[in-house]
Amino acid sequence: MRMIAIISLLVAGTVVMAAPASEECPRILAHAGVTDNFAGMVAHTIHSLSLEDIRYYFKSDATEENGIPTVNLDLDAEERVLPNAPLVGYDEDFSTMGLKSFDMVMRNMNRTGHYQTRDDNILVQIAHVLHMAELWEKVAESYKNIARLLDPESDICACVTDIENNDILNYLNLIAFKLRYPGITSGNHTLTDRYLSPRTKRSAVAGSGFGYKVSFGYKVMRSAQFDMVNFDLSDLELLKDVAEILEDGDDPTAPVALDSADHWTWWRDMVKSLSMGEEGYYDIAVFMFCMLN
Repeated sequence: MRMIAIISLLVAGTVVMAAPASEECPRILAHAGVTDNFAGMVAHTIHSLSLEDIRYYFKSDATEENGIPTVNLDLDAEERVLPNAPLVGYDEDFSTMGLKSFDMVMRNMNRTGHYQTRDDNILVQIAHVLHMAELWEKVAESYKNIARLLDPESDICACVTDIENNDILNYLNLIAFKLRYPGITSGNHTLTDRYLSPRTKRSAVAGSGFGYKVSFGYKVMRSAQFDMVNFDLSDLELLKDVAEILEDGDDPTAPVALDSADHWTWWRDMVKSLSMGEEGYYDIAVFMFCMLN
């Protein structure tokens, strides 16, 4: 399947066309081998991406105006989604991305529950950044092949970069809500009522005693659902709509805390299950190439 898709890129990806209408994009992307899960996989992959990560894995001369939207990891900030992957200030005295990411988590320990995730277990936060680093490493391998074949001026890239209409921004906003308000889309009224109560709307609950696993994966939504939610509104204005319209049964808590070797078995298997496979890495690589070139 990937070989067919790559051949499609070689044939179609070099054809420069007028910008296609958004309704034509599903056909164009399918012909290029991009899957139906494209938007959700891309949003999950870029939600915590930094400019330093982009420069290391994808394009060494990327600028601060890189055009890769990300979730604001300051969970108390008004702005949910940032227009560009930010320069976060990795400690360049470390030579590996693993230690640079670990250092960022540790530097923000005093912001636990307010930075990156509502979870107060530092091991969950470390597991998350290492999971993302492995994901970017896999995508980077596909990116090298895509860069040799795809014309950034092609109709494929026109569709991929139309983030206003291809649901990528919608998924990023959804991820932001899930990170800020764990369980907001679960349909579990014990959780959602805490957020919707007038007295507690801004007091998202941190430190459940179990690990919030929501930041590790994503659920597939329908465009029609997103069409009913105006993400330009504030959190307070949107909480009810997100809880009801975007309900997906996504339970944010893990069945066991990440606090022992025995419990790590569950977490390890969960992280392994999140592999997006060759097709997913291809989708994300196409997005990254088109956005950065």
